Amino acid sequence: MGIKPGLPLKIAFFHIMAGSFSGAAKNIFRLLRRIDPAKLDCVLVGQAQYELIERTRALGVKTSIVPFPPSLDIYGQRLLRLTLKEIIRTLAGVWEYNVSLMRYFKEIRPQVIWADNIRTFFTLYCASKLSGCKVIWNIWSEPEGKVAWTVHRLGLILADVINLEYEAQAAKLFGGLARLPYFKSKLITLYTGVTDFEESTGNSIRAELKSSPTDILILMAGNISPAKGQMDLLHAMEELVKESPQVHLLLAGQPLGTHSASVTYDRTLRSYVSEKGLSRNVHFLGWRSDMPDLFKDSDIYVSSSYSESFPDAVREAMWAGKACVATNVGGTFELVAEAKSGYLFNPGDVRSLIGHLTRLIRDPEIRTSMGKEGKRIIQEHFSTERYARQFEHMVLLTHLGHSRGDTNV
Repeated sequence: MGIKPGLPLKIAFFHIMAGSFSGAAKNIFRLLRRIDPAKLDCVLVGQAQYELIERTRALGVKTSIVPFPPSLDIYGQRLLRLTLKEIIRTLAGVWEYNVSLMRYFKEIRPQVIWADNIRTFFTLYCASKLSGCKVIWNIWSEPEGKVAWTVHRLGLILADVINLEYEAQAAKLFGGLARLPYFKSKLITLYTGVTDFEESTGNSIRAELKSSPTDILILMAGNISPAKGQMDLLHAMEELVKESPQVHLLLAGQPLGTHSASVTYDRTLRSYVSEKGLSRNVHFLGWRSDMPDLFKDSDIYVSSSYSESFPDAVREAMWAGKACVATNVGGTFELVAEAKSGYLFNPGDVRSLIGHLTRLIRDPEIRTSMGKEGKRIIQEHFSTERYARQFEHMVLLTHLGHSRGDTNV
């Protein structure tokens, strides 16, 4: 399908993982808000009614629902560790879904498909190619293991373009293959922006907690999960409050109800807080819809995660002008300027975490200077406006079949 003069390029965004409006869903929404409709004619495709679909429709952007067949109920949860019986069931479901997609593509006639993760990419690949569409595989997560190693390389072969979140991600996921000219031409790095559509609600977490103006609030936002490493923060707090009893840790987020390990981890964290007498200083806030207010009232942002690609919450904290202490995972080192906008530490290194936090707790001037530098970094390099313009260019290159070497994204 060519581009008709004066008409925008038609692109279908696919987001398979329904659920809370956070992370990937927020990124898609802020991108759709900023894309120039004169350049890209966008439609968001989901499998059910959920918040991202509803918010996108309210923008005036087209949305569609193409439901999953019942046989794909398990698909979104355990793709990389299915049994043989489940694999057969899943493949049958994928084909049934692709038949539905091919009928749908005849109606909307997309030219480019954007798949929000590897699961989405493989689910819709056949229908997309049989319908003559170019396919962009967007990479969010970085699963490990032999199966993940294999499917990532298969995706590297099949995808027309691969949308990376940070520059070093290519070598991390694909090894030496990322340096070969044929594969390198498919790899484009777009640094995702920050949430610029949420406004302050006027809430005050300090008033909610009845904290004093001299209290130091350390915030972490994320699902309650072993992979997020909140237990390391509790170990750190056990030491920090001995010297600085005015320090409070705010954990914004909730366990994943469908994951027993997450629910169990949440109970373990709460029991630890109770047993160690930390209830006065550690606050489980649950799911919050007032994140701008939480960022505003906090003094330090911390991320103890064991696995990230390009952490959304760290970007949001820097945008809010907060000093950040974060694990050196994924592309975080491309985001946080060490000792300038924050500090990095290795996952599980509680001693280093305590050292960084102690330094920031003691010195408000360092917190202020780091916060200013973090905000400057976001404004200059990671704005959503910049992301949207680069995204439009990437989609055009994909449709035309150009490599990234043909022009600079």
